Amino acid sequence: MREQGRSESYVLGFHDGRHSGMKEEGNVFEQFIRDQSSFENDPEYRNGWLAGEKEGQKLQYEANIASAAYSDYQAGKAYDRSYNIDKIGRDAIKDIDTSDLNELKKDK
Repeated sequence: MREQGRSESYVLGFHDGRHSGMKEEGNVFEQFIRDQSSFENDPEYRNGWLAGEKEGQKLQYEANIASAAYSDYQAGKAYDRSYNIDKIGRDAIKDIDTSDLNELKKDK
């Protein structure tokens, strides 16, 4: 940003706003940061903060979407593993003596 000609005040505001935007979108590891005096009295800080807030919200929104998609994928894999009909059947009768069932086959 500095190489693009942004002032130190704008860069600081952007940094604070980005963290704040991520917090607003639900990131529990971030903090809302805003120097209220600079926000009210320094247009560079305020503009940087607002741009950073928007960027932080966007980044966190995308991270939330990716996280939800991954969670759904993992839940689907777990469901697939648990929904094996043969395994369910074996597990259901694992402690039951089924030796008498062999006699039924012989009667045919």
